[in-house]
Amino acid sequence: MKVFINDKEYNANPDETIIELCDKVGIHIPRFCYHKHLSVVASCRMCLVDVEGVKYAQPACSTPLRDEMRVSTGSEKTKIAQKNSMEFLLINHPLDCPICDQGGECELQDISLEHGDDHSQYMQFKRVVVDKDISPLISTDMTRCIHCSRCVRFGEEISNVKELGLLNRGEDMKIDVFIEEGVSSELSANMIDLCPVGALNNKPYRYKARTWDLKQICGISPHDCIGSNINYHIYNNKIVRAVPSENSEINQTWLSDRDRFGYEGIYAKDRAEKTLIKVDGKLVEIDFDSMSHQVNDLISKNIKEYGQENIGCLISGQSTSEEHFLFQKIFKKLGITNIDHRTKESDFSYQDSYPIMPSLGCNLNDLKKYKNIILVGVNVKTEYPVLSIRLNALAKNNTKVYSFNFNSLEENFSLHHKQIITHDNIDLFLNTSNFSLENGETLFIIGPSVSRSPNQSSILRKISEFSSSIDANIGFLTEFCNSTSGWLLGNLPHRELGGGKPRQIGKNSYEMIKSHLSSYIFYNLEPEFDFFNKQDLEHALDTSKCNIFFTSYITPIIEKYADIIIPITTFAETDGGYINIEGTYQTFQPIVQPSKNIHVGWSILNDILKLNNLGDYSIDEIRGELAESLDGLNFSTPVSDMSDINSNNDMENVIVHDLSRETNETDLIVRRSESLRQVSLMNKKINNKNIISQSDNLQTNVTK
Repeated sequence: MKVFINDKEYNANPDETIIELCDKVGIHIPRFCYHKHLSVVASCRMCLVDVEGVKYAQPACSTPLRDEMRVSTGSEKTKIAQKNSMEFLLINHPLDCPICDQGGECELQDISLEHGDDHSQYMQFKRVVVDKDISPLISTDMTRCIHCSRCVRFGEEISNVKELGLLNRGEDMKIDVFIEEGVSSELSANMIDLCPVGALNNKPYRYKARTWDLKQICGISPHDCIGSNINYHIYNNKIVRAVPSENSEINQTWLSDRDRFGYEGIYAKDRAEKTLIKVDGKLVEIDFDSMSHQVNDLISKNIKEYGQENIGCLISGQSTSEEHFLFQKIFKKLGITNIDHRTKESDFSYQDSYPIMPSLGCNLNDLKKYKNIILVGVNVKTEYPVLSIRLNALAKNNTKVYSFNFNSLEENFSLHHKQIITHDNIDLFLNTSNFSLENGETLFIIGPSVSRSPNQSSILRKISEFSSSIDANIGFLTEFCNSTSGWLLGNLPHRELGGGKPRQIGKNSYEMIKSHLSSYIFYNLEPEFDFFNKQDLEHALDTSKCNIFFTSYITPIIEKYADIIIPITTFAETDGGYINIEGTYQTFQPIVQPSKNIHVGWSILNDILKLNNLGDYSIDEIRGELAESLDGLNFSTPVSDMSDINSNNDMENVIVHDLSRETNETDLIVRRSESLRQVSLMNKKINNKNIISQSDNLQTNVTK
């Protein structure tokens, strides 16, 4: 239909509002309560505009367009209406801009300057709201609050965790926590971004820097396989804040708390900052420049003394695609076949029937085409918080979500069916007589708890057989952010780069540890957390002759058993890229510069490659080869059949660990974030209090 805005003709859709069309065509309309991902409440009245034929100015956020409508966003009526709204909103707002962290990026500042007046008719005392300590992540100055209710609607509509609410009315209205314990959901800090004033602020960032002093660089989340886009803010070569970088295809405008605050782990006290080699039982520092030669000499010596078959090479699924590419290229060209990235797995019978890489089977935006989504071995709320936003929206839009998991953790979206399973009885529940499916397409999403299961091959085969019987598809969510590259780029004992089969199949990670090889090479792995069994690994390290660690952190086990420690960069200090679960290869540049004695990961691997005359790559050349590897591969085709898996049900001598993961224990960087650790401690206190309260209530009822 045809409409006119400021006497210019535009074509509009029948369901569009004035503000939606204006945003689309680049016409600015001030607003506070409106947000494109939230419901419309039209409470702030800042978006009032002049509509021809209507006596009073109308809110642009809630006024639908009609054919031949004429709107003026700059008429005298519009200016007066907006000026009056601005005056009303500033009645109680304190004049503390110089000490407010929002200063310089405050919507209230900008809009009041453009649309406000230079005086007010209100002479009364401003009200004061007493603040509470609601979270280790969010600081509050609620006297500044203008009651736009964005934070409240976020909890009700997006995260589905109602932590803040509007209490009381009139002069006594305030936004406060519903429950006295505070705000602790995995997505809570998005309320900081939504707040248009300085009422909700980033607590760890508070008073660290001014907006105009910050440098902004875009990066990719290293904490899960979704690949959220993040803008990192740098001050004096240090990350002081992270905010979402909008990407409608992946994370939209949201971030999980671990994506926002995980960077703190980069600055942990146990950061490896010196190259160390063991001499007479003690680690001593060696020269930075000679390190490449020393590592290469040590690798060559190990190959000569122990043979290629007695050397194990293990790399983390959190490493960049470029590091994965060079790691396998070095050691496979040196004749070493024992290479793997699946360090938390213990059952590998499935591997020959596995797709070229784990993939969700569709783009995140295409999840809406499925009428049934069956989650197996995953708690989306804690493991993939950004994905829970999409599943919450789908559940509200008549998609049925089912959960089969090894624990009883709750989700923050509606589940049509929920079942706690064990490793050996999943086939009892995968039966349509136990739950009903909607007519339409069905997608199984297999989570990391299945890969950590001691009989994952059997589980995968049973899921595949059941999915084939109901004509469903299968997708995966991986343990680490870049396990996809581990598969695709050949950091496996049974596959080459691009999925080809090698001449000789080596040992997988489980076999490497159990076989007690003569030498181990670890890249970006933390022995205490990143293996299927810490005790078995420590025993293997104790009996081996030489252990080489490329690491960003020095842990007690590394310090005890390492023969050489090469400090390497984290994701924030290097060029790199990750392939997310959609198959999208996203690259990033260094966000901050590393300390002078820390080696850039891909660069030190390339140095070793050069010393062995096996090649020499620039970062662009590596990415060129990666692009060729990805070219022609279709990751939007879900897996539909893996029924030929030769399942292995032998669970002897396999320790079944707790398969749930706390928010602060997802990877080596996040678990070192102090702010997230404080949230974890707060949650434990809340849970303990709830358990005690339930126990007291039970005792009272028994007494009665």
